[in-house]
Amino acid sequence: MSNLTVDLENTAPEYLDQVRYALTFLSEDVVSYEITEGDPKIVIELLPGTDIDQMKGRVDQLLQRYQQGEFGMKSKVYFDQRRELPVIDAWAGLLERRWATQVGEGHVILRGPAAQLLALVDHKVVSIFGREFRAEMELFPSTILSETLQRCDHFTSFPEHMDFVAHLKQDLDVLSGFSSACRTDGWSTALHEGKMGANDFAVSPSCCYHAYEGMAGWALEKPGRCITAILSCHRYEGANHKSLSRLRCFTMREVVWVGQPPFVIAARARAEELMHQWAQDWELSCTFEASNDPFFTDDFAVKASFQRQQEAKRELRMDIPFDKNSISVFSSNFHAATFGKAFGITVGGRPAVSGCVAWGCERWVYALLSQFGFDPAKWPAGLKRDYDAFTAGEVLSHG
Repeated sequence: MSNLTVDLENTAPEYLDQVRYALTFLSEDVVSYEITEGDPKIVIELLPGTDIDQMKGRVDQLLQRYQQGEFGMKSKVYFDQRRELPVIDAWAGLLERRWATQVGEGHVILRGPAAQLLALVDHKVVSIFGREFRAEMELFPSTILSETLQRCDHFTSFPEHMDFVAHLKQDLDVLSGFSSACRTDGWSTALHEGKMGANDFAVSPSCCYHAYEGMAGWALEKPGRCITAILSCHRYEGANHKSLSRLRCFTMREVVWVGQPPFVIAARARAEELMHQWAQDWELSCTFEASNDPFFTDDFAVKASFQRQQEAKRELRMDIPFDKNSISVFSSNFHAATFGKAFGITVGGRPAVSGCVAWGCERWVYALLSQFGFDPAKWPAGLKRDYDAFTAGEVLSHG
């Protein structure tokens, strides 16, 4: 093995988490990496034979995205609610109790109380937010047209996420040969080489994209419409797949508004109020703050700064003492007319604007167990009340 050390003196501290995330996608020659504290440096372990100078050029190219300080990263905290927490290794506890089984990179099966907690979070969203906004239920396929992702600019912002769908060629020799090889020697990835048909679908990386493609060309009645949906989404994130905090396959519940600006803006604000009430009721140790997506593009600084300056993205982040960090479990997003224009959705003769709020359900399970442990009797009163009522089949209290 060989090591490469790169100085981070020109990278602002607020960008280090973004750098840490992006390093995963630097090269398949990277074995591991670490960002040292104090005098920050990146120490990268590389496979034998890797061209060090070429890799140094790649690192410098990547870091340039996070050194454009003139754009600024506006920081704003809307509420901050903290409590003393124990240090609990929730992932180890889930595996030990067999409430979770890892079945591949970023793929997890949940069962028992962990599955019930996930279902509780989703039920609470539908019963409170669905009712508040009279959201129409929609059911989405897990796959999505690549053309739709192009219209959403997903490929130009998050190319690293993509899990594409493929199938064997419609060819008798290919199908027979593949089947025979599997029967004789077992399946391997090598059997795919040159045998896959043209691909026009991906596994959807987000829930709300389907909402916009489903309304393509619609002229909405004023002030607009609200929908809710839940979807098993896919995002490939390399070495960032850890425990339940960043899965390759995860469950996302969304509430989406499409319509006139005052309708969408007011609904988003009300949803954030409801989320604040929920956080207080369950006594979560968390913050709600301005944020940005981890754009994996050369224009990261411009896009991220724009989101923060416009307060287009806000996140509820729950503390994870064992990991010494926090994770986003809820996001609130305002897209302006981006998707209305992309899909020809209008209201009152003008492009519709859109916004959404989203819950990462497995992250909720991980964060709740990390903060409060595995014994429901010791959970905060509001969480225990809702869990007991849900598991007993009763109607939830809305606090």
